[in-house]
Amino acid sequence: MKRLVAVPLILCAGALAACGSSSKTTSSNTTSTTAASTATTGVTVTTGNPSTAVTINEDGSSLLYPFLQELVSPLTAQYSNITLAPAPGGSGKGIADAIAGTVQLGGSDAYLNSGQLSANPGLMNIPIAVSAQSVYYNLPGVSNLKLTGNVLAQIYQGKITKWNDAAIAALNPGVTLPATAIVPVRRIDGSGDTFIFTSFLSATNTAWQNGPAFGTTVTWPAVSNELTANGNPGMVQTCKATPGCVAYIGVSAGALAQAAGLEQSMLQNKSGQFVQPDSTTITAAVSAGSSNVPPDLAQPLIYEPGAQSYPIVNFEYLVVKATQANASMAEAIRTFLAWAISTTGGSTPQYLAKENFVGLPTSVLPAVNAAIAKITP
Repeated sequence: MKRLVAVPLILCAGALAACGSSSKTTSSNTTSTTAASTATTGVTVTTGNPSTAVTINEDGSSLLYPFLQELVSPLTAQYSNITLAPAPGGSGKGIADAIAGTVQLGGSDAYLNSGQLSANPGLMNIPIAVSAQSVYYNLPGVSNLKLTGNVLAQIYQGKITKWNDAAIAALNPGVTLPATAIVPVRRIDGSGDTFIFTSFLSATNTAWQNGPAFGTTVTWPAVSNELTANGNPGMVQTCKATPGCVAYIGVSAGALAQAAGLEQSMLQNKSGQFVQPDSTTITAAVSAGSSNVPPDLAQPLIYEPGAQSYPIVNFEYLVVKATQANASMAEAIRTFLAWAISTTGGSTPQYLAKENFVGLPTSVLPAVNAAIAKITP
């Protein structure tokens, strides 16, 4: 992959930055603010409050959805004519609807690869935050259980079927494990959570890599007692109702999982350490994996090196068409995206921490803003 080269730029409008002679305005009277293009800035991002009311429709990732909900009110408070209307449904739906044009933004935990981008000219990956995925289980009396990607792959292949299996016991010396049957729970909808979970399994188990592999949907091995669920809330409720379950659940649903009495496992990372997702371990992973982000911004952050790196980390993407229906919509989308990734806008601890997200690394911001600048009528 090509190493990312930082591109200087100026962002304008409201809380983002003041540019040239443009005056800072409030949401009640902002109409449009344009950054002047110069030889030194390289990239111009035009943002502002459209002169007419615009609603940006989004659907997709149930992992990203709670974060977007957090941004609805503060976005409109800053830009009175921009309304963000997010909805869940799974990353597969978000991608499909963005391609079809039924929504302006498709939320996805999975990036569009080069083949998908070639098949859909003008579609772009826009990361707006960094997230992660937890593996929860329902096993009363057992906490901080250690698991590996290899063991999880064998569970979802039906090869490990009891919680006291020798492979699990070897990872958890001194822990009394019951002979309870393991019930693997998986998503039934097209899911970015499935994409990143199966990416982790592929990175740690050769049979999985050469079999189901990874994707928003895969051909799951037949496991007699497996269960399926829609969305992260569905995964939580199914696992809550099923003693012995194991389920992959996005960190934005962590509060739901804890309220349901589920336990979060510790996962082995590439360096052999067992860690749980938090701001330190997620940041360690993204720092290790974000130095070579390609121009199309399609970058996996799975199983990155480093003693502190959590192994299931991902960029949260909004899939968007570079060409929009009209100037007002294009301006509204540029404004929202630029505001969402700004440390004075949507990417503040006030919003990120509620969903256990972290902000984009500074190394990728020039490329992300260069992509945002391409959104035009």
